[in-house]
Amino acid sequence: MRPERRALIEQLHAAAAAVRAAVAAVPPGAVDRPPAPGESSARETLVHLRNVAVMVHGLRLRRLWYERDPVFADYDEPAFRREDLRRGEAVADLLATTVAELEQAARLLSTLPDDRWARHGRHPELGPMSIEFLARRLGEHALEHAEQIAAAARHR
Repeated sequence: MRPERRALIEQLHAAAAAVRAAVAAVPPGAVDRPPAPGESSARETLVHLRNVAVMVHGLRLRRLWYERDPVFADYDEPAFRREDLRRGEAVADLLATTVAELEQAARLLSTLPDDRWARHGRHPELGPMSIEFLARRLGEHALEHAEQIAAAARHR
């Protein structure tokens, strides 16, 4: 496997660990308090991260495993986030699903031959997306939001 692809797999493992550590650093009772007006609480950020990891990046990666040139549907993440927040899922469950998705993507990608990383699909508005692009974005997105949760925890 090419070194840059191995690095993307390691980034997914690092992102899973960063999300786990960030949520663990949120003080008791603070998971639903935004760090500042207009900012997202740790729970809101975690719901968003879980939804995008599973329903956007993860689903698209899996479709690329077995479909040739799929067209990816748009995803109304804000609407699903609002609905999921109303359900009041346990933070432990949100965290477990998010970490499991990141780790599962890393395991799947570690078995992918180099010639399959360039497989791509198309989003009607965003254009082509390859397995390599989606793997990179999944890791970057998770790290961005892990830092957001960690920063919010530090401002308490």
